[in-house]
Amino acid sequence: MPIARFEMPDGRVARFEVAEGTTPDQAQAMIAEQMATTASPMSFGETAGGAATGRPINRGQRNIQETPRPLESFAAGVTKSAIDPLLGGAQMVTGGRRGVSDAVKRLAEEGEIYSEANPASYGTGRVAGVVLPAVGMSRAIGMIPSFSRVNPYVSSAAIGSGTGAVSGALQPVETGETGMPMYEEMGRNARTGAIIGAPVGAVAPLVGRAVDYIGKTGKALLEPLTESGQEKILGRFLRQAAGGEEAKAMRNLRNPQQFVAGSQPTAAQAAGVPSLAALERTAMATSPVANNLMAQRQLQNAQAQADALRNIAPATRTSKYVDFREKIADDLYKDALKPPSLGKLDDETAKEIADLTKRPAIQDAMQAAKTNAANKGINIADPAGSMRGLHETKMALDRQIAAVKGRLERDQAGSTSAELDALKTAKTDLLKFIESDKISPTYKAARLNFERLSKPIDQLEDIAKLADKSISAETEKIYISQFSKGLKELKKSGVLSDRQITRLENIQKDLARTKFADTAGKGVGSDTVQKLAYSNLMNQTGLPISATNRIGKFVYGDVNEQLKDKLAETMLSPQETLRLMRLGKQQKPSVDKKTRNDLARLLTIQGIQRTGQAMNGEEQ
Repeated sequence: MPIARFEMPDGRVARFEVAEGTTPDQAQAMIAEQMATTASPMSFGETAGGAATGRPINRGQRNIQETPRPLESFAAGVTKSAIDPLLGGAQMVTGGRRGVSDAVKRLAEEGEIYSEANPASYGTGRVAGVVLPAVGMSRAIGMIPSFSRVNPYVSSAAIGSGTGAVSGALQPVETGETGMPMYEEMGRNARTGAIIGAPVGAVAPLVGRAVDYIGKTGKALLEPLTESGQEKILGRFLRQAAGGEEAKAMRNLRNPQQFVAGSQPTAAQAAGVPSLAALERTAMATSPVANNLMAQRQLQNAQAQADALRNIAPATRTSKYVDFREKIADDLYKDALKPPSLGKLDDETAKEIADLTKRPAIQDAMQAAKTNAANKGINIADPAGSMRGLHETKMALDRQIAAVKGRLERDQAGSTSAELDALKTAKTDLLKFIESDKISPTYKAARLNFERLSKPIDQLEDIAKLADKSISAETEKIYISQFSKGLKELKKSGVLSDRQITRLENIQKDLARTKFADTAGKGVGSDTVQKLAYSNLMNQTGLPISATNRIGKFVYGDVNEQLKDKLAETMLSPQETLRLMRLGKQQKPSVDKKTRNDLARLLTIQGIQRTGQAMNGEEQ
């Protein structure tokens, strides 16, 4: 097989076997390609990639360029700035001996490849790489206790001077010198840094404030013009409107309770913060679209509340219980009412029934009992002479008691009266006589069973009465004052079950939440809501409102209208309100104000130092 010769970059000659018929040019090309893809992982190319050394490690790469690319120059700049203080420190400790100064010189020369190829990228990398060392140096000097007790401008000048001196001293000497010449160069760098750092440090607070103000103003001007900016403005405004209770508001908005099916709370109803309730009312009043949506929501919620109240005691359910009770009523009282007459009574018992029948309440009840029994086809000529007659008299008293209670409720005359007390006493005494051992002990058991069957009917009827009294026939709206009063009386009576009370209390909570949003808090000025973009500019920059009005009218156009409508529509949704409040959280800057000032100061000092060093190098 033919042998091809190939001259290596270091002058050596290598021999390779090639296929028959391969031309010299083809052989050279094939060998070069093979060399590029199989180079040792520890060999170096001339350019690209190797940020610290100016040369890349070639791991079989085919994309090595003749000159560094911008990203490679940036990486080289970052690495150079990051290791310079370490190299300077190493020179200071070793006096530049043990090859330290030689290494510094070599690395500086290799870094020039990147700087010359892409000065902008390399310079950006240098700035990026100096951040961490710069912050460390400036903070270390700023922590000296004496600086905290003097005028801030004097303190800043002293910090600047010290920072410049340290920065200059830690700049590696790249001439290759060692020993005293190297230390003299470091001393000159330190003096230059101290001289430059003093004036730079003195003006750093002013420059920092100016930069901060310009940044805030620019941000405030641009925010209303973007969707994300508008959301942040609304988020901050909602947090501010919460009046220090934003944590409570956000906690309640996170999981708004639905007390009544179909009733959807607004943001103010869910949040439970008075100032947000006031804001919601103002926002709705300034946005016709949102106001209409709110009116629809209120109608929807009111209907849901009324339906929930009626559904606890629908007439169909009450009828089923009544029908069931009536079907078994005769069986319940069959044995107790079986004797056609009371028969001959002893003197004591006869006197007791005679005394009862003399009472006007019982006399009236007996007359009603005759009529009621006759309507049923039952003849009770003497109500006091039979169990049927006494039973019908007792039921007549029940109806009279119910009628008096209804009249008292209707006339709002309280829950009792002399007439009602007399009827109740008469009923109690009559039952005591009927259920005695001498008359009909079985009647009591029948009556108690009948009352148990009547309890769910009484519950449903009481709830139905509460619904009739509380719900407006015209608007289907529940009057919360009447409802709350009726519920309180029902709970006091002990008639309702725990589950029924819970359902009624949930309706009460939903009504109370609605009332809270309608009445709580002092109203936010509509002008504030209608000028959110202007207010944001004023709050962020401190510019007087007259100036922001002029700026706002020129820049924003209808942005204020957009913000006003968005705010109002947002208040209809607890979830959206919570999302915006989260966006409105004031983010802590990743670098605090002092650190930014320190960093700006050191970067300025180092920039001036390097410019001076470069000019001195050109002159020499």
